[in-house]
Amino acid sequence: MKIMLRIVFVIILFVSFGVLGYRLVYDFNLVWRGDTFVVQKSTPDGYDFLLRIPRGYNDYSGKQPLLIFLHGAGESGKDIRVLENKDPYFLSQETFKGQETAFFPFICVTPICDTQRWEPYRIIALLDQVLQETRYRFQVDTSRVYLTGYSMGGFGTFETAVEYPERFAAVVPVSGGGEPERAKKLQHVAAWFFHGDKDQTVPTNSSEFVVQAMLDNNHKNVRLTIVANGRHDIVENVYSRAELYSWLLQQKLFNNCTGGDTSDFVNGCQSR
Repeated sequence: MKIMLRIVFVIILFVSFGVLGYRLVYDFNLVWRGDTFVVQKSTPDGYDFLLRIPRGYNDYSGKQPLLIFLHGAGESGKDIRVLENKDPYFLSQETFKGQETAFFPFICVTPICDTQRWEPYRIIALLDQVLQETRYRFQVDTSRVYLTGYSMGGFGTFETAVEYPERFAAVVPVSGGGEPERAKKLQHVAAWFFHGDKDQTVPTNSSEFVVQAMLDNNHKNVRLTIVANGRHDIVENVYSRAELYSWLLQQKLFNNCTGGDTSDFVNGCQSR
């Protein structure tokens, strides 16, 4: 009898630790607000961030694409609440409104920058944290991780993709730019640049020069959209476009970049 009691006790102990560990993975640094998590960074190099899930997401939804959005300088600070109505998730709601079977089809992560410049290594630390901490709650499709950003975030998007091109299937810099001579590092990253033709904060040619450098380097999948009568703040114009999200979902990250049938190309890499 004593042996049976000990066995039962051990089983209960293991189950208790299992449940505790499960809850730690689920609840660590997460504050739930409807479809939004507010996450306090758990690594020295990361950022605090909002994490939004697609409407209707559940444990049976399967792997989801991940979209990271980098805000502009005006939102820098520590009050993450200012980002709740400025990220692609929020700005796309009207686009998907009324579509019964359609919804914002990404897990959307919006970090807040506590300085006046996005640091690529910290964005990657954030990405790694998201992949690590969400693997038991959400399933991220690591072949469909996308990076986008506006103004300071547009420059941060370019810089991060240049430093870590193997981590992203596609990038979308908005009202930003970068150093054209470094653009060749994005050879296998799909890219769609947006800029307003009346931008008086960041010249339109900041995007044009980078895109031209990519085209000169025979980039397979790069676009530039100049928004007519668009000033610097074109975020609502850009992130309300259904075609942007459709294009993103077509981009996947593959390891085989050796060439092949161009009809089967994604990001300049042959599809597996």
